[in-house]
Amino acid sequence: MPSIPARPRLPNLDAEVRARLRERLARLVRRRITDQEAPRAAVLVPLGLSGGKPAILFTKRTDTVGTHKGQVSFPGGRMDAGDEDEVATALRELHEEVGLAPVDVEVLGPFHDMMSITGLRVTPVLAFVGALDPARLSPRADEVEEAFALTLDELVDPDKRATQMLGELRAPYFAAGPHPIWGLTALILDEVLREALGLDLLEPRLPEVPPPRR
Repeated sequence: MPSIPARPRLPNLDAEVRARLRERLARLVRRRITDQEAPRAAVLVPLGLSGGKPAILFTKRTDTVGTHKGQVSFPGGRMDAGDEDEVATALRELHEEVGLAPVDVEVLGPFHDMMSITGLRVTPVLAFVGALDPARLSPRADEVEEAFALTLDELVDPDKRATQMLGELRAPYFAAGPHPIWGLTALILDEVLREALGLDLLEPRLPEVPPPRR
């Protein structure tokens, strides 16, 4: 019988692992978007622990926000004039959207730029935020309908992942949680899992998801 591919070994996100991750991001030859006409934005990818297991925090946007209504995202937004850099933007947005203050966040480093469908140059910033306990979070009601954590074990599960055509791009699609993760958030998440955390993901086993309705 053919052997069943092993699931990737998951990092525990302890201090030693975080130090290695910080070094990896510092050495990373980042993919930068140089289009100076595109407004700058940043998102914070909140790594933490849920039930003692390594996990990532997500938000589901309300149906009343200006863009990406009802979609799952990372906390983030456009860079303000008073923001020193992308890290400052990501920390500010995290605080505004879910109530986690910068003093409670261990920044690990910026990741590859991506261009959003709305024309923003988005820089993901990885950070460790500790326990992903709902009691620590204060979601901003006009922007965030729900904040929820998914463990890395759930996110890498091939039985909870699929692909989806976004134009000519076959993009990752995550179906592990209460709401599907697709679009830019799924693209960032997939690269973070593979390149930043060094996980060899198995091929998705769910059927391909139809393209989103325009």
